[in-house]
Amino acid sequence: MMKTIPSSIVLLAAMLLMPISQAADKEPGVLLKSGEWGQAMGSYGVPKQFEHLVPAKWPKDRWYSLVIKENDLLVEAQSPNDKNPEWLKKIVSQIPEKNAPEARSSLALVEQEADDILHLRVPDAPIKEGKHPLYVFKNGGHSLNPELEYQYRLKLNDVAFGMRVQNGLKGKNGAPYGEGATYFIEYDGKQFEYALGYYGWASRIIGITDMDGDGFPDFIIEIDGSNSIGKIILLSSTAKPGKNSATAILHSWGC
Repeated sequence: MMKTIPSSIVLLAAMLLMPISQAADKEPGVLLKSGEWGQAMGSYGVPKQFEHLVPAKWPKDRWYSLVIKENDLLVEAQSPNDKNPEWLKKIVSQIPEKNAPEARSSLALVEQEADDILHLRVPDAPIKEGKHPLYVFKNGGHSLNPELEYQYRLKLNDVAFGMRVQNGLKGKNGAPYGEGATYFIEYDGKQFEYALGYYGWASRIIGITDMDGDGFPDFIIEIDGSNSIGKIILLSSTAKPGKNSATAILHSWGC
């Protein structure tokens, strides 16, 4: 007589056979901003996560707006009733379709006004709405051009953390090679490394705060160099000790 295998065992076996990438994959973060998106010089580049999508099909949900007001970061979730936000329509209307690169909607013909609002979408991060105090440096402001190779010892909301910025990567002899600033951030007895890529070596911290509510610092960084500029978000809740990718990146091309 054939015995029936308990459903719990069948479920466990299915989980064990599931590809590791399928179980562990998380949707990467995306950062957008109003401005020029025509995919020419001076334009913002399409995020890699959206390159396979028709612009009109870009996700329209789970966006947060980030605005710096004095020494605070204001975070606001997009209204669930706004199924197609105006700021997103103005961006996607500018991006040429692959099969019709010259075709752009009437919205694209309207001059696109840039603003200081960043739009962040990180579905797997617990972004917290509200006003988040920014770390204030000794210069009295929330922004800083970090001194290379200097070990900063800072404290945010009574949580101590360290920071060091390195110019590019270094070989065994200590000489720099490659492009991109590398950030080493320490807290809770752990170190997190972020190589910011080909966007240039000159970096500026726009703000440090705790926007995901886990008690640890999150960074907003601006990169300028190598004929491109960009803004980068580093969230502590998406990081693990060791090497990490940036949570979200927005970049544009220079001349």
